[in-house]
Amino acid sequence: MAKCEHHPGRVADTSTSIGYYCKQCAEQIEKAQSDVDSYVTPRDCFITYEGGRTGWRKIVGTPCAHYVAHERSIKYGFAGEKCANGYSLRVPDVISGARRIEKREDVKIGDIWANDGKDHCGLVVKIEGEGENKKIKIRHCSSGQRLLATDDFDTKFSGKGKFYRR
Repeated sequence: MAKCEHHPGRVADTSTSIGYYCKQCAEQIEKAQSDVDSYVTPRDCFITYEGGRTGWRKIVGTPCAHYVAHERSIKYGFAGEKCANGYSLRVPDVISGARRIEKREDVKIGDIWANDGKDHCGLVVKIEGEGENKKIKIRHCSSGQRLLATDDFDTKFSGKGKFYRR
């Protein structure tokens, strides 16, 4: 019988949305998941195991990087910098190893946008027009708007930030 990943002396006999764990972990996972803000996408795995008395808790901050990491299957970073399913949580990890797009006219759907402070990011989901005047729409998990938003690059982000391609 399988053992709990975090409590090897206990049987992993309780199913959760992120795998099988002991009853104590399963209860903590359910509580942590209920604490995650409803706009976070995906929501169930935006939790982490802290160990000790803390156990499982929701992750604080960076839902934008988490969203992009899931959409682009990015799993860079240390264990404490990943969601319960192993996806990146920090913008620098999401763009790590990606090629920077130098010209606006080269931006394509699926590229990653990150602000200059590297504390917010999103995905290019729509492009209208061509060349330097093209309109670029960015989908991002927005803490400020409290939703998975799609916004105009020039209007919402003042045309600032960098684009990256994996």
